[in-house]
Amino acid sequence: MNLTGGQRDGLGEYCTPQVSKRTRERGLLKPEQARPSKEASMKNRWIIVGVAGVSVLLGAAGAAASSYNPLKWIKKGPSPTASEQLAANKEEEKKLSLQLQAVLPPRTSLKDACAGFKNLNDCVASLYVSHNLSIKFNCLKWDVTGAKPAGDIKSCAAPSNDKAMDLSKAIHVLKPGVNSRTQAKSAEKRAREDIKDAS
Repeated sequence: MNLTGGQRDGLGEYCTPQVSKRTRERGLLKPEQARPSKEASMKNRWIIVGVAGVSVLLGAAGAAASSYNPLKWIKKGPSPTASEQLAANKEEEKKLSLQLQAVLPPRTSLKDACAGFKNLNDCVASLYVSHNLSIKFNCLKWDVTGAKPAGDIKSCAAPSNDKAMDLSKAIHVLKPGVNSRTQAKSAEKRAREDIKDAS
């Protein structure tokens, strides 16, 4: 008797393929189920992990809303302002003041010039732009920081909506005839180098 192709019923008795088919139709036998291989189950796990990872990233992107840069999704503590950076390292302040003596406005210390800037790099770059393009430093400072500086600002126009703007936009507003983007990048590069040398 050939027993290949049959199935065991619920009582453990073996049924021939013909009987097995009729019994399955009547609901007496369980349908045959193939077990997934190890590769298939691992693949399914990786798919689930991948979907979960993508949903976490998309959730973080929705939270950040304005940025697709994953580094900006990680919350950091507030970075020190230019004044705080200078106050934290007096030796750096001395070296930087000596390096920038030629570009500082008359009778102005580096500490006073950098008051109100979000970081030291912005301050030093603004000093270079002011000197290189003959723009009044206080006018440039007002546009870059968005805060009204102390000192002579009679000839300065207030930034639109009293909001800070980046250095290249401020250059474009104050000196429309120059390549503002190139000037800003050049000044920012020089500022980074000077700060690195003073450290």
